[in-house]
Amino acid sequence: MVHFKNYSFKYANSQKLSLSNVELTIDKGDFLLLIGKTGSGKSTLLKQLKPGLVVGDITEGTLDCQTNDQNISYISQFVDNQMITECARDEFNFILENMGYSVDERHMRIAEVASYFGIIELLDLTEQELSGGQKQLINLAAALIVDPDILLLDEPTSQLDPIAAEKLLQMVHKINSELNVTIIMVEHSLERNTFYANRLAIIESGSILLDEKIDTALRKMYQDEFYKNYLSQINRSFMELEFRDETELPLNNRQFSKLLNRHEHEIQYVNNSRKINESKEVLQLKNLSFRFDFESKKIVDEVNFELNKGISYCLVGPNGVGKSTLIKVISQQLKQQSGKIILNGKIVNNKNTNIYQKLFILPQNPALLFVADTVFGEVEFQLKQNNPEITSQQVDLILRQYDLFELKDTSPYDLSGGQQEFLALIIGLIKNPAILFLDEPTKGLDPNMILKLHDLLKDYLATGGILFANSHDLVFATKFNYVSMMFDGKLSKFKRPVDFFKDKFFYTTEINKASRDSFPDALTWNNLKKL
Repeated sequence: MVHFKNYSFKYANSQKLSLSNVELTIDKGDFLLLIGKTGSGKSTLLKQLKPGLVVGDITEGTLDCQTNDQNISYISQFVDNQMITECARDEFNFILENMGYSVDERHMRIAEVASYFGIIELLDLTEQELSGGQKQLINLAAALIVDPDILLLDEPTSQLDPIAAEKLLQMVHKINSELNVTIIMVEHSLERNTFYANRLAIIESGSILLDEKIDTALRKMYQDEFYKNYLSQINRSFMELEFRDETELPLNNRQFSKLLNRHEHEIQYVNNSRKINESKEVLQLKNLSFRFDFESKKIVDEVNFELNKGISYCLVGPNGVGKSTLIKVISQQLKQQSGKIILNGKIVNNKNTNIYQKLFILPQNPALLFVADTVFGEVEFQLKQNNPEITSQQVDLILRQYDLFELKDTSPYDLSGGQQEFLALIIGLIKNPAILFLDEPTKGLDPNMILKLHDLLKDYLATGGILFANSHDLVFATKFNYVSMMFDGKLSKFKRPVDFFKDKFFYTTEINKASRDSFPDALTWNNLKKL
């Protein structure tokens, strides 16, 4: 159905090949997972099947696709950038009208797709009234309403909470298995999607490194020190514990739970949590409340908490419950209707907002922070805010320190989503703020970059900084000192990760779900060790 043969491609504004001698065949009905490190060419390869999405030149080889462009649908990771009309019904009508469908045909198609996706009650809601998961479900329905042969998914769950992500993947699996639509999905995380795919490919430096059936691919990845970090927590733990039981990967939680119970006497729990020392309070919120207009419900509803020096805090919860809004209110991008924000003992008001120069906020769209034409220029600009005498050699040293040197002459706007996220984080760390606010910092980052992120944030905390993050990545959340959940504008009490997660049924890690009968405190694969 699709065949890349010795295929090479470079972008119009680049001298470097983004794809190099790609050999890849995708058959009708395949569900292919395509993974690789940030900037490896995953999205570029995916977009070759929709030429309008990329501007560049094929320098060598051929791409044979037996499906017309109009029969290939594409969904990106950016949930909010895809709907172009006010509501789902208008979106579907707009697509079908442009394809020449009559009024009656449009009505029937919308009825059919809304019923199939279970979104009848969402058809007339405005985009502002929809959660991130609902928007992405509508984006998926819009992609399917034209009856495509191939569905291209570029990290479709990266901005979704765990429950919404699972629902979306189940729907994609249903489309693949019931409608025989070929699926090509670019992903970083393999936490949930390997159950639905039949093949996995790895792209590295623009070339296909591995292309195997799921079981074989996962076992080969475990033998590679770099790619073993991509494995799901369950499959990684299974192989780390060296179970001899004959079973095919991927394992589900029930299968892994049975193995743990069977081998409980061979395993020990390892407590990796760090001791928390008493420290100075820096920021305090008292009865903080915010709503967008007088008649609407409170997005932030009488929130109270304190942030202490050298401590990390993570906020989890569904899409659309106010996590990002809370950060904007704390940072005074939005003004609260009631309550107090006290920073270093002073109540924040219109006269002393300059105290916020000690804060840094990493937004969901990191490109909003960029001011220069190159990565070198971005880092140089930030360093010169503190030291105007900074030299080019010193900038290069910082770029090497953060593994950005090879990208120094690249425009920040030409970086992959994950590279932009990482560059924006480095900009924040260079500023050395008293409090670092991160809004979904792991989106677009491959697992090894997330590990590097952990190390950087650990070093930042060691200097006395404070970290406050929103995240849908529950494994990432386990690395924080304290975790809370936000829902209906309110926050639960901040607790240590083991105390927060172990009594949850849905908002917890897969290891915790599978191991709670035998090792109730285990949250990640490295909490379980073979004796």
